[in-house]
Amino acid sequence: MPSYAIPLSTAFFAFAIIAFLGTVPWTIYQYRKHGYFSFWRNLVIFSFIYYCLTAFFLVSLPLPKDRNNTLEFKNHIFTQLKPFNMIHNFKEVPGFQPTNIKTYPTLLKSFTFLEVAFNVALLFPLGVYLRYFLKKASKWYLALFITFSVTLFFEVSQLTALFGYYAYPYRLFDVDDLLMNTLGGMIGFFTAPILLMLIPSRDQIKQKDTLYQHNQLASYGAQLLEIFVSMMIARFIGSILSMIFYQGNHLFVFNTLSVFFFIVIFPVLTNGKTLGGKLVKIKFSMATSKDILKLTYRFIIIYFPSVISQLTIVMNSKPSENIYIVSTQLILFLASFTIWSIFWILLIRDWVKKKSEPFFNRLVPLTLKRY
Repeated sequence: MPSYAIPLSTAFFAFAIIAFLGTVPWTIYQYRKHGYFSFWRNLVIFSFIYYCLTAFFLVSLPLPKDRNNTLEFKNHIFTQLKPFNMIHNFKEVPGFQPTNIKTYPTLLKSFTFLEVAFNVALLFPLGVYLRYFLKKASKWYLALFITFSVTLFFEVSQLTALFGYYAYPYRLFDVDDLLMNTLGGMIGFFTAPILLMLIPSRDQIKQKDTLYQHNQLASYGAQLLEIFVSMMIARFIGSILSMIFYQGNHLFVFNTLSVFFFIVIFPVLTNGKTLGGKLVKIKFSMATSKDILKLTYRFIIIYFPSVISQLTIVMNSKPSENIYIVSTQLILFLASFTIWSIFWILLIRDWVKKKSEPFFNRLVPLTLKRY
């Protein structure tokens, strides 16, 4: 329905902002606590956040244009306290006769019935989430209490004009909404196992948590996050130093030195810990003094595409009609594009194939483990 477009789109954009601001901290938290990023756990959590936003916006939007200019609602009736008043409303649907079964399609197509159906559907997902979180059908009483409390919160927000934000209520407090919302939530709670068959249970996810925690495994994602965070911090510090000493000149040189320090020298000084590794609680197992050579080899593999890109930038910054220079520029451009493509294809391929390590760690005889 067109009237639902505003709350649905608002929920989407609000969720996008929350997801953008929260994804990196939440990802780091997941790696620090569990040692890996659980797709299913995070799908449930982020979808639950999106559902909560959508449900609240559906019962609150669209808002009046002016919080102090709601006099048009002053004399409206905004409470309906008669239970099952919807049955009386059904009887008033044009063309519907309760005793004539042939008229029931008319009722099912009416806005009066669809409004009731919407109220049942509104908290149906909440019931499914509650069954997932509570796990047992025997905890139905908790689901009933939570579902009723949520729908009561919605109705009170409408009765109090968003808890006093507006001068007068602009939506109806309807006891039938309380009943239908609660009914929808409980239907969702008891039918949830049919839907939850498609995703791992909380116990199955916890078993995987135990596996990573017991074996001190550094997951593929944790290893990627380690190097990306380390590189990001190193480049940021290199940029600052370049601005301080050379007004932004020689940026690539400062970035290169900074990256080398933080992913080669720094872990040697800190018993295998990099800055990114500290965030996700993983470190290299440093056994001998030759490990610095292994870290240097790793640095060369990781940083080589950046070197080729910089050479390409330098060459292309010098316009020339000389066939040899133009050919060199083209070769460097193609080389840079090819190397970066291979770099990312290898990372994505290994992730899809569920490899234990990114290729640049696999090529270096060093072990990354949680601590």
